[in-house]
Amino acid sequence: MRGKPLFDTIVCLPITEWAGLPHNSRHLMNEAERRGYRVLWVDPIGLRSARLQRKDVAKLNRRLRQLRRPFARVSDRIWRLAPFGIPLQGTRAVAALNRRVLTLQIRLALRRLRAERVLLWSYSPHLVKLRKKIDCDLAVYFRTDDYLSVPGVNVSRLRKLESEAAALADICIAVNEQSLEDLPASARRRLLVRNGVDLKLFDRDSRSEDPIPQVAHPRLLVIGTFDSWFDSELLRKVMLERPDWSLLLAGERKADLRALSALPNVTFLGRIQLDRLPALIAGCDIGLVAFTVEPFAVKSSPGKIYQYLAMGLPVLCTPFVDPSVYAGQITVAPAEPGVFAKAIEDLLRADSPELAAARRSFAAARSWAVRFDAIEAELARALPA
Repeated sequence: MRGKPLFDTIVCLPITEWAGLPHNSRHLMNEAERRGYRVLWVDPIGLRSARLQRKDVAKLNRRLRQLRRPFARVSDRIWRLAPFGIPLQGTRAVAALNRRVLTLQIRLALRRLRAERVLLWSYSPHLVKLRKKIDCDLAVYFRTDDYLSVPGVNVSRLRKLESEAAALADICIAVNEQSLEDLPASARRRLLVRNGVDLKLFDRDSRSEDPIPQVAHPRLLVIGTFDSWFDSELLRKVMLERPDWSLLLAGERKADLRALSALPNVTFLGRIQLDRLPALIAGCDIGLVAFTVEPFAVKSSPGKIYQYLAMGLPVLCTPFVDPSVYAGQITVAPAEPGVFAKAIEDLLRADSPELAAARRSFAAARSWAVRFDAIEAELARALPA
């Protein structure tokens, strides 16, 4: 549905910082902005306790720098709030203190924005409680991942928080069927919203120069976050067998990739800015999603699949994903090096302009605009008459 926004302000409580890697939340808030919604993006404090690792220290340093300007406008209708808080979620006392301090900061920011009709949109279960303290018309709990499988979280505590969040939220959203079924019984309204793609950005016709002319074809590409569920050993064996192929890895490294990236036909590019990603995908021949079959992966909905398809690339996944969801537009092969390599060969050999056009058409019907339509329709139904 389109028309006048249902709310003048969305308070978005994501699981990534505004300056971090693109996430479901970032894309949907960009879509909300296009429709005239005003967005208050609240950087997260974190779900797990800090361990004084390098990334925790770096995050703390960023927060200290942001204290100089904690409330800032980042685009026409999006404001970023970098709240002060204690990055320790392991105790109830600290979590409660953080919620009180965070509530005050959000209320002050909403006052500055002169917000009148507010939607609370939380990706963090422990923050849905803020609806009791913030004058909002509706609250959404958006479960993008199986948070219980994230390393370092207090599982029993998080399970309880999810149950409370589901009971407080007017709508609970999940990204695939299993995750939807796993929502607590306390959820009143459930909505399935898979990941999507930004068609304004991922447009095959918006051609640009090849960003990696030094890398030989055929080029295999993996984008995203390289964490414990990424099957680096599978790809290492595949690339050992096929030294004539090139593999590109683009994204944030959280797992050990040294054995894979040490191969002469593998290039680790690190983080790629979102606006540079379409050109990188367009310059490759196949998009890979090599996840191990584990709860976190099985209950996910990788946005990279839609990004590959929007750019016309053949897509090959390991069996963590249900291929029927993608209506035959992706290929799934067992995580066995020989079989996986054969699937890559078959895709390279069979690709055609007609197949690429079909992939782009499939992705276009699953854009973030389409996803937001579904959410907006459910919000309209949930509003009081």
